Amino acid sequence: MKYLPNVLTLLRIVLSVPLLFVEPFSAWFFVLYTLCGLSDMLDGYLARRLGCAGPAGARLDSVADFTFAAVLLFRLLPAMNLPVWLFGWVAGIALMKLFSLAIGYARHKQAAFLHTYANKAAGLLLFCLPYGFPFWGISVGAAVCLFATLAAVEELILCGTLPVLNQDVKGIFFR
Repeated sequence: MKYLPNVLTLLRIVLSVPLLFVEPFSAWFFVLYTLCGLSDMLDGYLARRLGCAGPAGARLDSVADFTFAAVLLFRLLPAMNLPVWLFGWVAGIALMKLFSLAIGYARHKQAAFLHTYANKAAGLLLFCLPYGFPFWGISVGAAVCLFATLAAVEELILCGTLPVLNQDVKGIFFR
Protein backbone atom coordinates (compact mmCIF):
# COMPACT_ATOMS: atom_id res chain seq x y z
CA MET A 1 0.00 0.00 0.00
CA LYS A 2 2.87 2.40 0.67
CA TYR A 3 3.76 2.35 -3.04
CA LEU A 4 0.25 3.22 -4.20
CA PRO A 5 0.78 7.02 -4.22
CA ASN A 6 3.88 6.68 -6.40
CA VAL A 7 2.09 4.24 -8.69
CA LEU A 8 -0.68 6.83 -9.13
CA THR A 9 1.92 9.49 -9.86
CA LEU A 10 3.60 7.26 -12.45
CA LEU A 11 0.16 6.57 -13.93
CA ARG A 12 -0.21 10.31 -14.59
CA ILE A 13 3.04 10.28 -16.56
CA VAL A 14 2.01 7.18 -18.51
CA LEU A 15 -1.49 8.53 -19.26
CA SER A 16 -0.06 11.85 -20.41
CA VAL A 17 1.58 10.17 -23.42
CA PRO A 18 -1.67 9.07 -25.15
CA LEU A 19 -2.97 12.62 -24.72
CA LEU A 20 -0.46 13.52 -27.43
CA PHE A 21 -2.36 11.36 -29.91
CA VAL A 22 -6.06 11.86 -29.16
CA GLU A 23 -8.13 14.72 -30.50
CA PRO A 24 -8.34 17.57 -27.98
CA PHE A 25 -11.82 17.99 -26.46
CA SER A 26 -12.89 14.52 -27.68
CA ALA A 27 -14.44 11.89 -25.41
CA TRP A 28 -11.14 9.95 -25.18
CA PHE A 29 -9.29 13.15 -24.39
CA PHE A 30 -11.60 13.88 -21.47
CA VAL A 31 -11.37 10.28 -20.17
CA LEU A 32 -7.55 10.36 -20.14
CA TYR A 33 -7.47 13.94 -18.90
CA THR A 34 -9.84 13.19 -16.01
CA LEU A 35 -7.86 10.08 -15.00
CA CYS A 36 -4.66 12.15 -14.95
CA GLY A 37 -6.39 14.77 -12.81
CA LEU A 38 -7.75 12.20 -10.39
CA SER A 39 -4.32 10.62 -10.02
CA ASP A 40 -2.93 14.06 -9.20
CA MET A 41 -5.54 14.66 -6.53
CA LEU A 42 -5.25 11.21 -4.98
CA ASP A 43 -1.49 10.62 -4.90
CA GLY A 44 -0.64 13.34 -2.38
CA TYR A 45 -3.72 12.67 -0.28
CA LEU A 46 -2.93 8.95 -0.07
CA ALA A 47 0.75 9.57 0.63
CA ARG A 48 -0.16 11.71 3.64
CA ARG A 49 -2.94 9.35 4.74
CA LEU A 50 -0.74 6.25 4.50
CA GLY A 51 2.19 8.00 6.19
CA CYS A 52 4.52 7.51 3.25
CA ALA A 53 4.90 11.09 2.01
CA GLY A 54 8.48 12.08 1.40
CA PRO A 55 10.81 14.17 -0.72
CA ALA A 56 11.23 11.50 -3.43
CA GLY A 57 7.47 11.22 -3.91
CA ALA A 58 7.13 15.01 -3.97
CA ARG A 59 9.81 15.25 -6.67
CA LEU A 60 8.13 12.49 -8.68
CA ASP A 61 4.82 14.35 -8.33
CA SER A 62 6.47 17.52 -9.64
CA VAL A 63 7.90 15.64 -12.63
CA ALA A 64 4.45 14.17 -13.34
CA ASP A 65 2.82 17.60 -13.04
CA PHE A 66 5.41 19.10 -15.39
CA THR A 67 4.98 16.27 -17.92
CA PHE A 68 1.20 16.54 -17.84
CA ALA A 69 1.32 20.34 -18.22
CA ALA A 70 3.85 20.20 -21.07
CA VAL A 71 1.73 17.67 -22.99
CA LEU A 72 -1.35 19.81 -22.49
CA LEU A 73 0.39 22.98 -23.63
CA PHE A 74 1.61 21.17 -26.74
CA ARG A 75 -1.82 19.68 -27.57
CA LEU A 76 -4.34 22.18 -26.27
CA LEU A 77 -2.86 25.53 -27.24
CA PRO A 78 -3.06 24.87 -30.99
CA ALA A 79 -6.59 23.42 -30.63
CA MET A 80 -7.85 26.43 -28.69
CA ASN A 81 -7.08 28.90 -31.49
CA LEU A 82 -5.96 31.57 -29.05
CA PRO A 83 -5.28 35.16 -30.05
CA VAL A 84 -1.58 36.03 -30.26
CA TRP A 85 -1.68 38.15 -27.10
CA LEU A 86 -3.02 35.26 -24.99
CA PHE A 87 -0.56 32.81 -26.52
CA GLY A 88 2.21 35.28 -25.63
CA TRP A 89 0.89 35.51 -22.08
CA VAL A 90 1.00 31.70 -21.72
CA ALA A 91 4.56 31.69 -23.12
CA GLY A 92 5.53 34.40 -20.62
CA ILE A 93 4.17 32.37 -17.71
CA ALA A 94 6.06 29.29 -18.93
CA LEU A 95 9.29 31.30 -19.21
CA MET A 96 8.78 32.70 -15.71
CA LYS A 97 8.32 29.15 -14.35
CA LEU A 98 11.49 27.99 -16.14
CA PHE A 99 13.37 31.02 -14.78
CA SER A 100 12.18 30.13 -11.26
CA LEU A 101 13.48 26.59 -11.73
CA ALA A 102 16.83 27.93 -12.93
CA ILE A 103 17.14 30.30 -9.97
CA GLY A 104 16.15 27.55 -7.55
CA TYR A 105 18.70 25.21 -9.06
CA ALA A 106 21.44 27.85 -9.04
CA ARG A 107 20.78 28.75 -5.41
CA HIS A 108 19.98 25.32 -3.94
CA LYS A 109 21.48 22.80 -6.41
CA GLN A 110 18.12 21.06 -6.96
CA ALA A 111 14.92 21.62 -8.88
CA ALA A 112 12.73 24.05 -6.97
CA PHE A 113 9.19 22.92 -7.71
CA LEU A 114 7.27 24.78 -5.01
CA HIS A 115 3.94 23.52 -3.68
CA THR A 116 2.50 26.90 -2.69
CA TYR A 117 -1.20 27.50 -2.18
CA ALA A 118 -1.16 29.78 -5.24
CA ASN A 119 0.48 27.09 -7.38
CA LYS A 120 -2.06 24.53 -6.22
CA ALA A 121 -4.96 26.91 -6.95
CA ALA A 122 -3.50 27.81 -10.36
CA GLY A 123 -3.11 24.10 -11.10
CA LEU A 124 -6.74 23.46 -10.17
CA LEU A 125 -7.93 26.32 -12.37
CA LEU A 126 -5.73 25.14 -15.19
CA PHE A 127 -7.11 21.62 -14.79
CA CYS A 128 -10.67 22.98 -15.06
CA LEU A 129 -9.85 25.02 -18.17
CA PRO A 130 -10.57 22.36 -20.82
CA TYR A 131 -13.97 21.66 -19.26
CA GLY A 132 -14.94 25.36 -19.36
CA PHE A 133 -13.23 26.48 -22.56
CA PRO A 134 -15.86 25.11 -24.98
CA PHE A 135 -18.49 27.19 -23.14
CA TRP A 136 -16.67 30.41 -22.13
CA GLY A 137 -13.77 30.53 -24.59
CA ILE A 138 -11.03 33.10 -24.30
CA SER A 139 -12.40 34.80 -21.17
CA VAL A 140 -11.86 31.67 -19.04
CA GLY A 141 -8.36 31.34 -20.50
CA ALA A 142 -7.52 34.93 -19.59
CA ALA A 143 -8.82 34.44 -16.03
CA VAL A 144 -6.65 31.34 -15.60
CA CYS A 145 -3.64 33.20 -17.04
CA LEU A 146 -4.13 36.05 -14.59
CA PHE A 147 -4.09 33.71 -11.60
CA ALA A 148 -1.23 31.64 -13.04
CA THR A 149 0.81 34.83 -13.47
CA LEU A 150 0.33 35.76 -9.82
CA ALA A 151 1.37 32.24 -8.76
CA ALA A 152 4.42 32.33 -11.04
CA VAL A 153 5.51 35.73 -9.69
CA GLU A 154 5.15 34.44 -6.13
CA GLU A 155 7.21 31.35 -7.00
CA LEU A 156 9.90 33.51 -8.62
CA ILE A 157 10.11 35.71 -5.52
CA LEU A 158 10.30 32.68 -3.23
CA CYS A 159 12.95 30.93 -5.33
CA GLY A 160 15.03 34.09 -5.20
CA THR A 161 14.61 34.78 -1.49
CA LEU A 162 14.24 31.50 0.43
CA PRO A 163 17.45 30.98 2.41
CA VAL A 164 16.80 27.23 2.48
CA LEU A 165 14.74 25.46 -0.15
CA ASN A 166 11.38 24.35 1.24
CA GLN A 167 9.31 22.91 -1.59
CA ASP A 168 6.28 22.75 0.70
CA VAL A 169 6.33 26.48 1.46
CA LYS A 170 2.74 27.71 1.62
CA GLY A 171 3.46 31.06 -0.02
CA ILE A 172 4.72 34.55 0.65
CA PHE A 173 2.01 35.38 3.17
CA PHE A 174 1.73 31.90 4.75
CA ARG A 175 5.25 31.10 5.90
